[in-house]
Amino acid sequence: MALRPVVVTGLGVICAIGRDPEEFWHRLTTGQGGLTPIRDPAFEVFEARYAGQVPDEWITGQLPGPDTALDRTAGLALIAARQAIAQAGLTGIDATRFGMILGKCQATPDAAGHYQPMHHTQDVIADRLGMRGPRILVSTACAAGGNAVGLAKDKIRAGEADAVLAGGVDPLLFGTYAGFAGLKALSTGPCRPYSHSDGLNLGEGAAFLLLEPLDLALARGAVPLAEVAGYGLSADAYHATAPDPTGRGGVSAMRRALADAGLTTDDVGYVSGHGTGTPANDAMEAKVMRAAFGPRAGQVPTSSIKSFVGHTLGAAGAVEAVAAVLALRDGIAPPTIGFDPGAVPGDLDFVPNRARKLSTDTVVSNNYAFGGNNVSLVLTTPDAGREYAEPSPREVVITGLGPVTGLGAGIAETTEALLAGRRAPGARPALEGRTFAPRSLWRHMNHLSRMAIAAARLSWEDAGLKLPRKELDDVGLVFATGAGSAESTGGFDDSIAANPNKPAVLSFSNVVLNATGGAVCQTLGLRGPTTTICNGGASASIALDCAVEMISAGKADVVVVVAADEHVGVVPQDAFVSPYDRDSGRVPGSAAVAFVVEAADHCAARGGSPYARVLGAGHVGGPFDGLTGLAGLTGPLDLVVGAATGGDDDAEEAASVLAALPGVPLTASAGLTGDCQAATGALNIALAALAIRDGVAPALTGLATPAAGTLADYLSEPELPEPARRALVLSAAPGSVRGAVLLGAL
Repeated sequence: MALRPVVVTGLGVICAIGRDPEEFWHRLTTGQGGLTPIRDPAFEVFEARYAGQVPDEWITGQLPGPDTALDRTAGLALIAARQAIAQAGLTGIDATRFGMILGKCQATPDAAGHYQPMHHTQDVIADRLGMRGPRILVSTACAAGGNAVGLAKDKIRAGEADAVLAGGVDPLLFGTYAGFAGLKALSTGPCRPYSHSDGLNLGEGAAFLLLEPLDLALARGAVPLAEVAGYGLSADAYHATAPDPTGRGGVSAMRRALADAGLTTDDVGYVSGHGTGTPANDAMEAKVMRAAFGPRAGQVPTSSIKSFVGHTLGAAGAVEAVAAVLALRDGIAPPTIGFDPGAVPGDLDFVPNRARKLSTDTVVSNNYAFGGNNVSLVLTTPDAGREYAEPSPREVVITGLGPVTGLGAGIAETTEALLAGRRAPGARPALEGRTFAPRSLWRHMNHLSRMAIAAARLSWEDAGLKLPRKELDDVGLVFATGAGSAESTGGFDDSIAANPNKPAVLSFSNVVLNATGGAVCQTLGLRGPTTTICNGGASASIALDCAVEMISAGKADVVVVVAADEHVGVVPQDAFVSPYDRDSGRVPGSAAVAFVVEAADHCAARGGSPYARVLGAGHVGGPFDGLTGLAGLTGPLDLVVGAATGGDDDAEEAASVLAALPGVPLTASAGLTGDCQAATGALNIALAALAIRDGVAPALTGLATPAAGTLADYLSEPELPEPARRALVLSAAPGSVRGAVLLGAL
């Protein structure tokens, strides 16, 4: 029996050809493009100056007074989100059951030019709309919007939400434009995908799809527009910016999506293509069509709406998913405009220049991204309701740990440091003289990628995994980061400030936050489901949750979770941080931490030795509210590893834990390494697993004046009287999202 159907009941979009779905669809179906010369005179320094721009009045005209002060990114996203909710007619939903998954490629500068946290836009929108359910910020570059829709389906099927807004947003930013210009990837006129593939046009916009279970949608009288029948992710493991020319990553994503939907390529009647207009993408995509559909390739129409709106980066997959839903609803394939039928071989049908009637119940939307991330969505005509089965539970275990911190590299060095009471807050991991990748790759990598690759390889070795190359094609990777590479971002920004026509293109390729995850895949040869999560200190626990869902859904038997963040400023030699101490301060740090997550049956079949079972995980959005809504608070506990980093939020967390879980020792790892954002969250999970298998945990040896409770409430020695049976790990991006992971002994 099929699993619970998840449907789309509301759409929202604002982009260069429409301020709402109706206008957007009218212009798509009537061939009215929106690529025009850029109005901002700052862009006159570039030879190529066409883009898909949203008129300012389309934004200000749809925002009520209190929202007009929002930055452009948040304004675009809020407009599309409200449109989707309005069309769905969603009212009265429990705020804790209403989630948001947002795809975003670029960090948004604030008024002073400083980058906001990647999840800032999501928090603004969710708080405006009163959403307290799961929040995930996906940053898989140009695949992020489609990726968000797939993850939303997972959250609903896992029972974590009753409705999820899934979509993407990105504005037109000068620095990003300069980077693409430096790569010689821009067309000097309106782009012409699949025919004159001489470059792309950037665009801006936002789009959301409101997803909910079919049974709940029908029960409240909503009109389902499409079913999200399946989705598939993959990694090229090929190059930082160029797609694998063979197209195998794109083929793999589409096949996984169709398998998830229980369909075949014979069921597909239309493909919404990625179609950027660059030679590399368009040639690769043609190979994907031919390889996936075989003799039917020429009979399956595929078109690119980037010929209308440009490449909206993190929003692209969501904007194109909205178009795909409307194509399915109305039976119309939007065209690829500007198409020259004589410019390419005529064996494929790119719906040239005019919209066309469709007769199909199944459409596919594909996206391919920098970093080698690929996503395919399968959308089908919704039915009138059907019986469904709940997902079969599948036990998941952690089998390998790979911390790379100032304390050392690998779990053995880390354990030794814990037992010796060593601390290294703010210290950068020393990787000099050690190579964890082929030298031809290693010497060109930034420090964040080197740390992440080292951590991933060490976790893999610790797990004792020895898989044939063919099985590596199905190993997943979830990368977690708060801010990506500060080194590459700073280098790129400096080059733009010096001369926007001479950007540091190597740094630009590493500015996208999924680049490090792509480097790990390329080095280890992993081509399974791959995504990147950017929710600050909660990123790693969300990544683990996603990995568990991948395994539970049968999409992978093994998933590597890697978290990495860095601080490039100077940290004083005498830097000191003591979590939960009222006199402590926060010290930024650099680290990467990886752990191997594996299906218990797969681990047993190969004779592996797990550290711990993953018993549960959950996340809630919004301001701090104690431990309300978090997983793992029932049943006995032997240890709590908190999210404390030495900052102002420690006291509130400590008070809540001590009140809810009296007698359970509380500890945290940030006193050992400093606050390494996502990597600190991952280190807390790794050390909780270590406490369960080996009875060693991070002790708060520097704690002198607890902000809550007494010294007896905290872990003071690294050697536990006996290994923990159950450990709770807390995570937090303060003011945004909080999480809990429950680990247990075998």
